[in-house]
Amino acid sequence: MGVLNWSQWHPLDSESLSVPVPDSPGVYQVQTDFSFGRLKGYSSAVFIGSAMRSLKKRLLDQRIGNPKRFLSGAEKWLRNAGHPLQFRYAKTIDGLTARNLESQMLNDYDQEHWELPPGNAVLPRPKSNVDVAKTTES
Repeated sequence: MGVLNWSQWHPLDSESLSVPVPDSPGVYQVQTDFSFGRLKGYSSAVFIGSAMRSLKKRLLDQRIGNPKRFLSGAEKWLRNAGHPLQFRYAKTIDGLTARNLESQMLNDYDQEHWELPPGNAVLPRPKSNVDVAKTTES
């Protein structure tokens, strides 16, 4: 996967609307304030995702600006139970790279813990240039 240039962790709440999130493709992670049991081991990761076009739109406009619609059930439950969420992100050169990194990160998590983070329902299928072309032509 190589080394990603991760941002610092930022609170996933309305105060984060001023965070200078880039308007570019990338991957992101959401975690909570404690480690919880997984099928194998412990983790604080709640969600792993990607933005094929804009991290800013995905994180600020959707996940912070409209949490009732865009947060996973696990993220909503943790928030309602009083556990703060935080996010970090890493830019990528394009959307295809972001999607494939997300897939690889989820596969790595699944291999380490024998299950996905609680906010992720399925492993995304890695995309090829042909798949991206079909998506943008539709």
